[in-house]
Amino acid sequence: MATLTVIDAESAPKRVTATPAALLRRQAEYEGYLKAVKKGQVGRLSPTRGETARSLSSRVAWAGRRTGKAVDRWIVDDVLYFKVTD
Repeated sequence: MATLTVIDAESAPKRVTATPAALLRRQAEYEGYLKAVKKGQVGRLSPTRGETARSLSSRVAWAGRRTGKAVDRWIVDDVLYFKVTD
């Protein structure tokens, strides 16, 4: 369960935003993952430090929406598996 701590706005760290170039690189990376998985294959993505399988799943889903591909996704033991169905 999450723990909530309330702090003053002045003591909060500055928000870090992704630059447009970094965002486009990440989008291209995940779109590339979808292209790499052919019919009859399943992709497997393992999260690295600071990531979760759930965040990987969201990125794969957004890549599918951007490219017009249907993607089945499931998580087992903190590893994301996905299959491109279109």
